[in-house]
Amino acid sequence: MAAVVPMVTFGFPSPPYKKPAGHFDAVLKPININDFEAATGIHRRATEDFANLDLGTQAQLIYGRPGNDGQQLLANITLYAPDGLQIVMMERFEPLTSAVDCQGDDGLMSLTFKSQEAFQRALDTWSFINKAQEKQFLLIANHDGCGPQDERQAYRITQIREDAVKLTTFLTAQKAPWSEVAGTYDLEFGRAITSPINPQRRGLSIHDVGDHFKKTGDHIAGSLEEADKIIKNEPADVSRSIKFPVRVGKPGEAHPIVSTTSFSLSCTDCYVAGSFQVTGRLSVQDFSLKDFSLSGSPQGLAANLELDTKITAPYSPSSLYYTKELFNIPVPEADISVPKFFNFGARISYEVGVNTTFSGSANFTFGLNASVPDTAVVTADFKNPSQSSATGFDGGQVDPKFDLQGLSAGVTVAAFSQAKLSFGVDIDKVGRLDIAYALKLPGIETRLKAAYNQAGLCSTEPGASKTGAQLDTDVFVALGLNLDAKLGSDTTPSKAFELFRKTYPVTSNCFPIAIPGIGVNTNETAVTLAAAATAAIPTGIATGMTAPASVVPIPTAVQT
Repeated sequence: MAAVVPMVTFGFPSPPYKKPAGHFDAVLKPININDFEAATGIHRRATEDFANLDLGTQAQLIYGRPGNDGQQLLANITLYAPDGLQIVMMERFEPLTSAVDCQGDDGLMSLTFKSQEAFQRALDTWSFINKAQEKQFLLIANHDGCGPQDERQAYRITQIREDAVKLTTFLTAQKAPWSEVAGTYDLEFGRAITSPINPQRRGLSIHDVGDHFKKTGDHIAGSLEEADKIIKNEPADVSRSIKFPVRVGKPGEAHPIVSTTSFSLSCTDCYVAGSFQVTGRLSVQDFSLKDFSLSGSPQGLAANLELDTKITAPYSPSSLYYTKELFNIPVPEADISVPKFFNFGARISYEVGVNTTFSGSANFTFGLNASVPDTAVVTADFKNPSQSSATGFDGGQVDPKFDLQGLSAGVTVAAFSQAKLSFGVDIDKVGRLDIAYALKLPGIETRLKAAYNQAGLCSTEPGASKTGAQLDTDVFVALGLNLDAKLGSDTTPSKAFELFRKTYPVTSNCFPIAIPGIGVNTNETAVTLAAAATAAIPTGIATGMTAPASVVPIPTAVQT
């Protein structure tokens, strides 16, 4: 009898994300919080809200950049003040001022107010710092001349004096590095506004409506549609997520997978097309990761797997397990960078794997087209991996294909195509996380054996062929998740597990064909024994395996 060939399962370590050379700017720029809240209907625009001069224990920082399909990609940071300090945001109270000067070399910041009421409110609220040397507060500026270009700058304010005649306050201000004051915050990324609010130092100006991204002095105008929404007090839609294209392979492209003296297999039409939505949330406390989750949802995602198989085995049966990566490319549309806080990037890879037991000779093409429903959602929870989940994958469509050109014995072939999305997250002063989703879409197992029936194999009608091929096909979809982390000096052990797997019996067919050498006087059991061998794709996640330079079939014992 045949020797049992052990199955090896391979994990899939997520490769470090590297920013591709020459790709577009992924940096998100500050969006004025007042303009954002007015555009999204959170608050109506107010020019004299004196409460914006008050100090608080947290501040909201909005960032964005143009994305594809007219999207405006957003990141929302809730920054919590370090112990003993409070925060005020200049961009909130800036409508109360007529002039701001951060450019002096004397460590002074001057703010000139439009009204006596605003001037007095600032003095009453901030003057407590003059009572003791250790008293201070944080001021976050988003103004030309205050900090690096296209970035917010934090200042420690330690003293205040005034010129009552000119309604001007002079603040003793020392630049505070984010690496010192941004130790505790929540960050949400991946949301997208449907019409662009163009991020820049002063945010969106509804007074300068014109061509998209038309620069007007210190402001940048959004689209006519978005400006019209704001003027009419209609909130812009911020419910959407980042959606980036997933395209690997092209219809009709041929890629050889494996070729030996007894077995060859080629992808004659293998590709994945569609898009993917992703949102994420992380929490940092005292420069340590407290929580991180990443949710994704395929949109219109479909894959085609078509494999041309040729078998000529001098001995019987023979076994082979092999995977090959066809593509591994960056996804620049998914890149996000918020300077001094975090960087996020993505890659997509595509591979094909095969596991087969065969004997005799066969020549056939098999595969299928499969799709994932838009209801599918996968969530990776880094701090609580057991809470990771995959839902909504039921209901996908499958369309199997099979074309038999010839057969003399038996074969079982299990094959899969797999798209893997790998995300890398670098958190400033905290560390790095790697998350990978591996979606086998589709997987297919085809069992094909030569057979004989004196009365007719596929039909008992007069003249029906007594020989032919019996075909059984199963289809499966599986989703795996891999998590890696290096946080400071600690390296978290890699976690890899399967979130979803479902098998669908698709078809059982009979093909009447003439097969020489099989009949009443033939040892039919020996001829078709290989078809009974199990050749299921392993239940673990078989991905990320580097293809060897050559593949040698594993010989088995001679049948007795």
